[in-house]
Amino acid sequence: MATMKIGAGLDKFIAMSNELKYRVSGLSGRALYQGAKILADATRSEIEALPVASSKRVRRGERRNPTQVEKDGLLEGLGVARKRTDGGTSNITIGFDGWNADKTERWPGGKPNALIARSINKGTSFMRPIPFAKRAVTKARGEAEEAMKKEFEKQLSEIIGDG
Repeated sequence: MATMKIGAGLDKFIAMSNELKYRVSGLSGRALYQGAKILADATRSEIEALPVASSKRVRRGERRNPTQVEKDGLLEGLGVARKRTDGGTSNITIGFDGWNADKTERWPGGKPNALIARSINKGTSFMRPIPFAKRAVTKARGEAEEAMKKEFEKQLSEIIGDG
């Protein structure tokens, strides 16, 4: 009959596995926030680089760039939302909150920043499309993925140690 001797290494492995089971959600959250910070910074720099229209008025058939008020509202409203976990998948949203200072009859409290961002990204009948969000993600994707990987590995090595 064969025999097998189990040493302290198995107990250490089981303890480490149990520790990981409870802390992996926090690890992924910290890593996601590292990537979100990089993407938010890239988005901010793309917004800062947007061309500005001198006037909101346009001639028929022409399209304009965003105004300085719209651009300032986007910079002020840009933010990173809390991590949400749904069905085992964690997500962090980078988006626009609040209203800008451009008050109109339809928007007496100011235009919603999310509406302005979509209008600039996709364009409208009076605003030329400038896909600043896509450019930001394209430029920063690799750096964000690398930062998330490093953060996850750093946190993981703190839990399991050197080996």
